[in-house]
Amino acid sequence: MRRRPFNQTIVLLKSLLAVSTLLLSAHVSAEADPRSLKHPLIGYWESHLPENGCLESYWFKEDGTAVLTSGDEQLEARYEVTPQPDAQGFFKLSHRVTQSNKAQDCTRQTSELNTEQTSFILFKPDGSSFISCDNDDPSLENCFGPIELKNNASRSLR
Repeated sequence: MRRRPFNQTIVLLKSLLAVSTLLLSAHVSAEADPRSLKHPLIGYWESHLPENGCLESYWFKEDGTAVLTSGDEQLEARYEVTPQPDAQGFFKLSHRVTQSNKAQDCTRQTSELNTEQTSFILFKPDGSSFISCDNDDPSLENCFGPIELKNNASRSLR
């Protein structure tokens, strides 16, 4: 995932952080639901860069692999994500590039094989989107998004 400035208000992001507590409690109460065995990251996600409208997509599969596209760049990666969020509501996501077409992404960069990246993701309470951050700092100053869910096991493509 590429870093880019987050162009919505910090107030909105702080609201997301405040309601992440609800996400934590909902996750605990959902343990009886068989769907809770699937991590909320599993699915197909999209984001458009506000500067140029460039599309980024993220397909996180249940087997720990991901297909990532950004502009002309297409990557495959292995990823790990924490099963539970931390005290601030963030999940830690790490991925390593395993295949690349070596094309330029939305920011005109390319990713090399075996490069690793760690980010911290914060879901909207209804799970319909998340933001990605450089750290789990509640100020949310180093975040971008939203990255919107387009398809998972319980939703169809829009």
